[in-house]
Amino acid sequence: MPPTAVHAQYRPSIDVQEWPSGKVVLVSGDTIYGPITFYRTEDVVSVLHEDGSKSLYAPVNVQYFVAQEEPSGRAYTFLSLMWNLGRDYTDFKKPTFFEQLNQGTLKLIMREEYLRKDMSPTSPMYASTHLYASENYVPGSEWIEYIKPLYYIELPDGEIVTLRNVKRDLHRLFGNKSREVRKYVNEKRLTYEKPHHLMAIVNYYNSLK
Repeated sequence: MPPTAVHAQYRPSIDVQEWPSGKVVLVSGDTIYGPITFYRTEDVVSVLHEDGSKSLYAPVNVQYFVAQEEPSGRAYTFLSLMWNLGRDYTDFKKPTFFEQLNQGTLKLIMREEYLRKDMSPTSPMYASTHLYASENYVPGSEWIEYIKPLYYIELPDGEIVTLRNVKRDLHRLFGNKSREVRKYVNEKRLTYEKPHHLMAIVNYYNSLK
């Protein structure tokens, strides 16, 4: 399926996403418009030009990019942020793309990890028939690939905090507002496993004075 035929986001492979339109805002200040392809493992974004050529951009050259579905107009924003690659005891940081999930004092951001599960008849996972519904499962194969979202918080000073244990680490950041947030989570029956629930939780914290 060519990019021009895609209306919603489309994954030609598990770690590649395509959108029919979008823009890439460069560090230079230039903005490039066109269909967007995001190669998550390589951490590069490409823009398809009208003449059929493509331009590839690494995070070091990008401020942010926005990819849009059509005709819904739903937008996905990706930021280029300085990150220590999850290594807590180093000063080394490099520009890295993160998907931005909300706005506010605490900014919820996400990357993806790609994992494989053994689906052979000798594997305990073989009996988990719900996994066969995955679009990434190839009938007859002994492995299933799946996406694990990895969540982070960008603090107001630009520091990125890894949410290794999402619930515990979030409430550490919530500090003296933690109890109030827990009450909200219970009242709304939210969980810490679903992206839209997490967004609601962090947004609620951001709304507290």
